[in-house]
Amino acid sequence: MTAETTFRGFKIRAEYLGNKACEGMPENWNNHRVYLSKNGRRCSFEFWASIANPEVRSPSDLRGAFECFLSDATAGEQSFEEFCRDFGYDTDSRNAERVHKACVRSAVKARRLLNGDDIIYALSNALSDAS
Repeated sequence: MTAETTFRGFKIRAEYLGNKACEGMPENWNNHRVYLSKNGRRCSFEFWASIANPEVRSPSDLRGAFECFLSDATAGEQSFEEFCRDFGYDTDSRNAERVHKACVRSAVKARRLLNGDDIIYALSNALSDAS
């Protein structure tokens, strides 16, 4: 199943794959590939829907996936030490390092998509308000 919407000029599309378990939640196989585009810039990311609502279908679901991506990107802009402090990780944890690196990758994608504009926070807040 594929769902699609737009939000403030961003085209958001999700494709249900259901072929990969969520790391840390092996019972959740509700993964999607979410595609974002605006002004010729594109990126994509993996997203797992909940067990209760396994597919991203509605515009609200799509905005929620986008909001999660931006939340990860915001966390990826922090130093590793700040990230651990804010999210309760031990700085000596390999899991914390793995999660932080994933957030850093999201931050790189978000900056590329937004062409370096410093609007990640504002966009994230707007998505939160719209949900």
